[in-house]
Amino acid sequence: MTRKLFYENTHMTTFETAVTECIKDEDRNLYRVLLEATAFFPEEGGQTPDKGTLNSQEVLDVQIQGDRIYHYVQAPIEAGTTVQGQVDWTQRFDFMQQHSGEHIISGLVHAHYGLRNVGFHLSVNEVTLDFDAPLSLEQLREIEREANAAIYANLPILISYPDEQELASLEYRSKIEIEGQVRIVTIPGIDVCACCAPHVESTGQIGMIKITNVQSHRGGIRVNILCGMRALEDYTAKQTGVSAVSATLSVPQEQISQGVQRLREESLRHKERANELQARYLELTLSTLPGPEASPDVVLFVGPMDTIAIRNAVNTLTATYPGYCGIFSGEADNYQFILGSSTKDCRELANVLRNELSAKCGGSAPMIQGSVSAIPQQLQLLICK
Repeated sequence: MTRKLFYENTHMTTFETAVTECIKDEDRNLYRVLLEATAFFPEEGGQTPDKGTLNSQEVLDVQIQGDRIYHYVQAPIEAGTTVQGQVDWTQRFDFMQQHSGEHIISGLVHAHYGLRNVGFHLSVNEVTLDFDAPLSLEQLREIEREANAAIYANLPILISYPDEQELASLEYRSKIEIEGQVRIVTIPGIDVCACCAPHVESTGQIGMIKITNVQSHRGGIRVNILCGMRALEDYTAKQTGVSAVSATLSVPQEQISQGVQRLREESLRHKERANELQARYLELTLSTLPGPEASPDVVLFVGPMDTIAIRNAVNTLTATYPGYCGIFSGEADNYQFILGSSTKDCRELANVLRNELSAKCGGSAPMIQGSVSAIPQQLQLLICK
């Protein structure tokens, strides 16, 4: 079996050990290296593996199979040789902060509301916790406050390996059935949980915990959290965004929501006025067209316009002209369009537009709509025959 140095000292970043096996993994085109001992934590328990190097060669993956831990590298390392291992401490400590923070959140949720953590994922990009029933935003905010209070208390995080008798009398959380020795992680007064991962030595080392997102998930909820430096970096990024919006709106940061709402209302008013003017413009344009005796079909090309105004104008045209009536809205040769007819099946024209010009369109016999990239002359030749 591989000796797990990460259990003996979670702060160990350098180690020396012997290679006991090195086999080419043909499927992955990598070499699978087995060591006598390792400080690399493998992918396990929903957590992405440690990264680092063996003899300065990047460790691309770390997997556990039974009692063996395999390290995947690009080039072979001969069995029997001694290697120098280097674990990336920045990622290791970050992962310990996130995982210990997850235990605090999950322990408090279980203690207060009886919910089980049925899923956990920790990677370099995100930390998600899945619970088997919903919680309100107010409940989660209270959990978040208590979790940070536990950090301020700087509680010890204790690791134990109880025997079968001790385990039988112990109340602890576990997402899966565990065979063999169970490793228990205890945060006094907060959580007792079976866990295989490295943790910080005390809750104070977590720094802070922030819930960043909540969504429904399989009858329960999925919660995103950030701990330690991740939480600080997230706050910094959001503060930068808030400052930029505050400056753009010329309002204090604490009044941004009111400023955005005011801007939205102004935008809606401008849009309503623009729609009125567009509708009036189309009315004036239609009034200048020659009558149906000149041509049963009519096609207009206008700038970007509101869809409702265009549809109303097409309906007006179809009441006068017996052929195809269409308005193409857009710029250059990229148009959104609505076509209608009171006597012809517009679906036939849709097929022509799709076949000849690769248009994306659909609808019913009286009216179709879609988009097309073509010049006005091409469209007029196809429609006005």
